[in-house]
Amino acid sequence: MQINARRRVLGTLGAAVALGLGFGAAPAGAETTICTVISVLPYTISAQGSYCLDRNLSTAQTSGNAISVNVDFVVLDLNGFKIGGGSAGLGTTANGVSATNHKNITIKNGNIRGFLRAVYLHDTSGTFTTSQGHLVEDVRADQNTYAAIVVEGRGNVVRNNQVVDTTGTTTNGANSAVYGLQVIGPGSRVINNDSTETVGVGSGIAYGIQVSTADGAVVENDRVGNSNLSAASTAIDVGSGDDVLVVGNRMATTGNGVVYEGASTGKFRDNITSGVTNPYTPGGATDAGNNQ
Repeated sequence: MQINARRRVLGTLGAAVALGLGFGAAPAGAETTICTVISVLPYTISAQGSYCLDRNLSTAQTSGNAISVNVDFVVLDLNGFKIGGGSAGLGTTANGVSATNHKNITIKNGNIRGFLRAVYLHDTSGTFTTSQGHLVEDVRADQNTYAAIVVEGRGNVVRNNQVVDTTGTTTNGANSAVYGLQVIGPGSRVINNDSTETVGVGSGIAYGIQVSTADGAVVENDRVGNSNLSAASTAIDVGSGDDVLVVGNRMATTGNGVVYEGASTGKFRDNITSGVTNPYTPGGATDAGNNQ
């Protein structure tokens, strides 16, 4: 059952008790105060506007989406709360928050854990023209199995997120690649994220951050690393794209640092690695200096 009434979410326990609503104290990070409250999963957003959580929510569903966004121009503020799907196990094919071929979706400010993908903003056009202008920020994506945050389309921004412990899917074969952050499409910005403990399944490659079809993308001021070295791991991978900038990132304990695959072009500079077996694979890119 979906709750479509527009409510005011209160930020303190005292205010909630005073009004007799029975809400617990909202986390200090709560931002959105006027919104449509999502209080049950699964939930479908079918009207433009602001949506939010006022409590932690969980689901045991093994497929589909915990929250489906079926319209453009949506803000989803988790208000510091959690969307959890971990009880479905490593074989889950369910996504946390998902949209296909929509524009201008914002997802922010909370925890999404235990899904095949925590965030999946998908573009099926083949030319990345139906999905664009998305913003994913301040999301903690923890213990997702295949990919933490996947954003496809043009001009999307993924910033200030924390990705932890992405591994373990049993749905994509015995040697599945795994992705912390995967951003596909031109003009993307991947800025100031932390991606740690991304581990491939079997001999599958683990990508802390991957951008592809990424003409004009910028990957800047991100931190990628693992506690244990795996040869089949890459901190920052430019799968394809021209004029991709990789600037000011920090990478530790991975098999590869920055990799420009094939004929991918661009420049990389001011990056630092430690405990990385192959720090830089330029492909068609230019080392612009001060890489360590």
